[in-house]
Amino acid sequence: MRRFRNRFLLFSLFLGLFLFTGEDTRLLSKTKKQKPKQEEKKSAYVFGWTQVASCFKEITDIQFHPSLPGEMLVLEKKGKIHLWNFTSKESKLIADFTGNVETRSEEGLLGLAFHPKFSENKLFYINAVSKEAGKDQTFILEFRYDDSKVIRWQDRKRILLRVDQPYSNHNAGQLSFGPDGKLYIGFGDGGAGGDPYKHGQNTSTYLGTLIRITPNLESNAPPYKIPEDNPFKNSPGFLPEIWAYGFRNPWKFSFDTKTGDLYLADVGQDDWEEVDLVLKGKNYGWNIMEGFHCFLPKENCEKQGLTDPILEYDHKLGRSITGGYVYRGKNLSKYYGWYIFADFVSGKILGFPTEVEGKRKLTVLGDTHFLISTFGQDSTGELYFGDFSSGNIFQIGKKN
Repeated sequence: MRRFRNRFLLFSLFLGLFLFTGEDTRLLSKTKKQKPKQEEKKSAYVFGWTQVASCFKEITDIQFHPSLPGEMLVLEKKGKIHLWNFTSKESKLIADFTGNVETRSEEGLLGLAFHPKFSENKLFYINAVSKEAGKDQTFILEFRYDDSKVIRWQDRKRILLRVDQPYSNHNAGQLSFGPDGKLYIGFGDGGAGGDPYKHGQNTSTYLGTLIRITPNLESNAPPYKIPEDNPFKNSPGFLPEIWAYGFRNPWKFSFDTKTGDLYLADVGQDDWEEVDLVLKGKNYGWNIMEGFHCFLPKENCEKQGLTDPILEYDHKLGRSITGGYVYRGKNLSKYYGWYIFADFVSGKILGFPTEVEGKRKLTVLGDTHFLISTFGQDSTGELYFGDFSSGNIFQIGKKN
């Protein structure tokens, strides 16, 4: 397993280096590490960023409140959910799952999604890792929003799904309702390194897949329904929930608010990070492939039936991709229709135009000193990102 494959352990290692060597040495070391290549002169970077929120701890997700345009929910790894008000610049604790959420390695409170009819039913869903009967499990839980109190773990309305996690990394974390009203949930391959249990190509497990379900609001049993048009609903050897598979650790994915296209960033292993345009029923190759390249075996692997990513980058540019959004705002009109994302390790903000065919050309749009763990998109299409180390949130804009 390559060093620094664990994205959240990386922060602890950086902190340890800071404490051991002192601030000046640590900052100097990082500056040298992130010195841009000749063709990536800082004057060429076009994106800047403005701090808009602060005082959070280990941010894992940012979701804008569907009924309150001036407010956003911020998730913390250890289990807290805060509501940030842009006008007052203050946060309010909405939920606290501290003590119920496992926080080793990449575990924690990882993702949140509002129901498409939230204004009517006040339902939201979380993705978190907790321990049950001695086993670490991913829990997909349904809650009813209530701003009159701090929501606790036991306040959950029901458990939609739980999945055993053999290791404490590659838990993925994103869940999101698509434009079709279905709930999509990403699962990593279960962890360790190299996918030792071959989960990526095992269609009888949730691990290594993107699933698609419909929460059953009519009754508690079953907690969700299988959509009729799921590709493997009636296929022997496949879980009917699977929408696509062959993923290593799809930490973040999102839907283009204009086209509905689904873009997924899959964190790589030894050499390559990738972005996938996810289509119904496709196999994205892990652990046969890493990016466009054979992984196991390293040469002459069987590629038939596999779907290539639309973009890859090697570990000279970064080592842990953080997926973002297709930009549909107005402040950066030149980049309208670009998929904007980042690398957690290098701190670079990256992007490519989506309205082209075939393999995309990558552009480095900004170079930060942040550990960018997540992006957020407001109702106007503008983009934000969270820094895992400082707990601050920034809005992306033009470079001054």
